[in-house]
Amino acid sequence: MDKRVALIECKNYDEKIVEESIHRLLAQFGGAKELAGGKKVLIKPNLLMAREPRDFTTTHPSVVKALVREFMNAGCEVTIADSCGGMYTTQILKKLYSVTGMAKVAEETGATLNYDTSDVEMEYASGKRISKVPIIKPVHDAEFIVSVAKLKTHGFAYYTGAVKNLFGVIPGLTKPMFHAKFPEKEEFCEMIVDLCQLVSPDFSVIDGVVGMQGKGPSGGTAKEAGLLLGGVNPHAVDLAGIRVMGFKSEDVPTIYDAQERGLIPKTPYELEYLGDDPKMHELYFIPASSKVPGFLIRLVPEKFRRLIGCLVTPYPQIHEKKCVGCGACARTCPMHTIEIVEGKAKIDYSQCVKCYCCHELCPPKAIGFKRIVKK
Repeated sequence: MDKRVALIECKNYDEKIVEESIHRLLAQFGGAKELAGGKKVLIKPNLLMAREPRDFTTTHPSVVKALVREFMNAGCEVTIADSCGGMYTTQILKKLYSVTGMAKVAEETGATLNYDTSDVEMEYASGKRISKVPIIKPVHDAEFIVSVAKLKTHGFAYYTGAVKNLFGVIPGLTKPMFHAKFPEKEEFCEMIVDLCQLVSPDFSVIDGVVGMQGKGPSGGTAKEAGLLLGGVNPHAVDLAGIRVMGFKSEDVPTIYDAQERGLIPKTPYELEYLGDDPKMHELYFIPASSKVPGFLIRLVPEKFRRLIGCLVTPYPQIHEKKCVGCGACARTCPMHTIEIVEGKAKIDYSQCVKCYCCHELCPPKAIGFKRIVKK
């Protein structure tokens, strides 16, 4: 168990400031050359959807740029790759890289942008929820993987960071299939921990310069945390992340499961902090409205958990005035419960599993949360 986590102050996205902060962060672990000198490095940012950096939904390009330069200066061949929440095609990737600023990063640094949309099935014999899963090819081919997440709340998983960021290595519309297979938060998040163990990122960074609170991971509001987090153990980095946000381990299923597996300590105070004093960075992030019932639901027999979840967890709600009828929600719904009727999205709640894929990927942020009693 590696308990080391670096917390480095980074007040804004000025490139010089970010470069200095990233250099200091990596130096806590010996630097880029010590970590990955000469290797094929894959940088996997959080590119949830085609949103501009000012929308604080995706990893900021200045953070990715600083990492690229550090590893290229260490003699590494660097590729930037991710599969967003929608379709995984060359055309979609071109738009994604352009809007999120990754295309400019590649142009200015010489890094490679991935346009290979093939995947490779990988096996994980010791998985709790999965035994095999398709992975985008550049992740499979990399010699050193860097997960570069965004510090955000999450409507379904409560929190998204270094570990949840790896859901993006599953290609395109294959993702909703996993939501359909694991509709309960506990099961889904255990699958995410399995996925993290399978991919086994070599280093993880969380962009917390400006994070997201409230209805994350795409519909919340900006929250300035002014720091970067990083470490070898992605679970430890996430444990430090929730300390910064003011969350409890028992409310974050990915962290709770990692603790049960013995991958991290029971509290963030048992981590070994490098760089800045973590007490200087303790904040309060407003959580998403669909709070995980925490440790109490784990005391309930599994066959009754879904019933309890129906009572305490809200459903997605379409705000018709904001809805533009683009159909992004319908295309990504794993249960096919959404259709466009007279230019507006309509949800069939009888089959809704409350995975919030629709909420995550709605371009105009027209989907919120509401507790609904089904007839």
